[in-house]
Amino acid sequence: MRRRAVRAAVAVVVGLTVVLAACGGSSSLDRAPSAAESAADSAVRASPTSAAPAGTARTVEGAGGGVGGSAAVRRCAAGDLDVAFGPTSVAEGGQRQRPIILTNHTAGGCAMTGFPGVELVAGNGSHYFDLVRSSIVRPERIVLAPGGTARATMRYLPVRPGDAGAYDVVRVLVTPPDTTTPTSLPWDGGPVLDQSGATHPGTYILALTAD
Repeated sequence: MRRRAVRAAVAVVVGLTVVLAACGGSSSLDRAPSAAESAADSAVRASPTSAAPAGTARTVEGAGGGVGGSAAVRRCAAGDLDVAFGPTSVAEGGQRQRPIILTNHTAGGCAMTGFPGVELVAGNGSHYFDLVRSSIVRPERIVLAPGGTARATMRYLPVRPGDAGAYDVVRVLVTPPDTTTPTSLPWDGGPVLDQSGATHPGTYILALTAD
């Protein structure tokens, strides 16, 4: 009788061990990852898009040399920057494009992010307020060393003088990001199509990028 009891106990223990092993084998949490899974996980970790979500700003250095401790660099003030137009070029769909160039003329570094404010001013003094801000270029935090430059491209739809909807631009007011003091630039690009009520106008401004 005693031998039979021992044999029964051993059978129960063996049975429990098999059941537990089977349960453990079915769990995806306890098993080691396969080579393919490990490679996929490594690829996700290395992907630049996984490091920063789309639409977030990143930090880049503007032309003119590096700036030590860029995270602590102060924000650019309007008085720190020279503002000028670059040359005009042809874009798609009959558009023209012209860069607005901001140059740090101070002896120290400064930083900026986003879009400049841009207003078109007509010969009669009316203002075409705040060009639409395009999402084509992702905003980035730009650190400008002394003499460093950044640019925001203005795209617009030109028309001939006297055409229907012609907005007769004579100057452009440019306000650097996070400031309130504009710089007035003379405009020699001719009239621009007035699309102030359009849902998707063909005249807009892109975010600043480092040169």
